[in-house]
Amino acid sequence: MIINSRGRKGPILGDGIMLRAESSIVSHTFKYRDRIAIIGDILKTVKNSREGRKKTQIMQSANLNYVQTKKYINYLIDCGFLVVTQREMYVITKEGTRFLQLVEVQRIHSLR
Repeated sequence: MIINSRGRKGPILGDGIMLRAESSIVSHTFKYRDRIAIIGDILKTVKNSREGRKKTQIMQSANLNYVQTKKYINYLIDCGFLVVTQREMYVITKEGTRFLQLVEVQRIHSLR
């Protein structure tokens, strides 16, 4: 159950679909991300950790499934934005940090 803006409870139908009790309107709250946003989320997750992140931690933090996570991590390694340690931890490189800065600047400019 979710409490709406009027303080009433309404049932959740799953995956962001909410049925409002007072008006019977179905609201879709899906948000699709482009590839750059997903890459930015992955790099931000790894950057916020001192010793790096495991694949599962990246997957959960970036809201990706296993196949997507594998594809993006391999791509970021090929681009030189991530490196993998002997302990299977993923660490951001200087190039990855620079790319993340560019992504964040682009996000700021797109908000204007």
